[in-house]
Amino acid sequence: MSGNAAGFKIAQSSLGRRTSALLSRIGLTKTCGVAAVFTGAIAIPAAATTAHAPQVGEEPALTNNAPLPEASQNPVSEDCLASTICAIKDRIRWRAPAWKHDFCQKIARAILQSSARHQISPALILAVMINESDMNEKTFRTTVRNGVVYAKDGGLMGIRCIVDKQSRCTNGHVRGMAWNDVMEPTTNIELGARELAHYRDGGGVTTVTVRTRDNGNRIVTRKKTVPCPHKTHAYWAHYNHGPRYIDRGPARHYPHRIGVLYYAVARILHADTTEVTTTRLTVNDPGRRPRTFDRPVEARYQKLCQAIRESQSACAAEATASLE
Repeated sequence: MSGNAAGFKIAQSSLGRRTSALLSRIGLTKTCGVAAVFTGAIAIPAAATTAHAPQVGEEPALTNNAPLPEASQNPVSEDCLASTICAIKDRIRWRAPAWKHDFCQKIARAILQSSARHQISPALILAVMINESDMNEKTFRTTVRNGVVYAKDGGLMGIRCIVDKQSRCTNGHVRGMAWNDVMEPTTNIELGARELAHYRDGGGVTTVTVRTRDNGNRIVTRKKTVPCPHKTHAYWAHYNHGPRYIDRGPARHYPHRIGVLYYAVARILHADTTEVTTTRLTVNDPGRRPRTFDRPVEARYQKLCQAIRESQSACAAEATASLE
């Protein structure tokens, strides 16, 4: 056994059962991915120690019939992800300032930590980030009702905060948090990953019609709310739609828009694409070709996917080295 391998084994044995189980579940099989994901398994972002930052919960259980997420099948190193983030940012930042390498490294580390914690592919987290904010950590928009600020959506992951008079959030996973805390980049990433995991693991709902017998033994029909099976759309549709998928209007194709970004990012990271390529992304429009992961339709997504494909990063060199 080499010195590095022995050191890793000693460190792993000191983590306790929970962390060791997480390490085995996220599939650390390549040296280039060990350091980044190992760090993510045991570290909490600095912002998560504040009074209003999210607390790390139990990792969702993986059932026997649920495939491991892409992040666990083909881990991405922190250096690879950081260089990819900087490269993509330079191409899509429009008029926003460029990010320095240290900041890209910070964002990459946060993505990998949240990826390991929630078993969400880092490529999906980055795809949502690109879509929601164009990778601008300071962007936000305000919703006003009756002349009063009702909600703010902002940060890298476009997190919604329904604000009270003290600018604290009153909704969902951000309840009780100050708006400024929500906007902190690493906290914002963690909140976004948590939201994705929530909808993957049953947070979405749908209404079905069931037939039952009443007291007179007559068959009656009634409506029942059940967990969304995601048969016509990818689970990340709910990140934008909320608990119920919207199957009409422009919003219906949100999961496809994320899907093409997800696929493009996964390809440049040399990561596994199984999740996005085997998922039905969105509803089909009558008389039109079904939307697929490799074919962006809207001009914005054609441009974004092209920018992603043209971005140069350290991932190609790592992928080549792993084959030698």
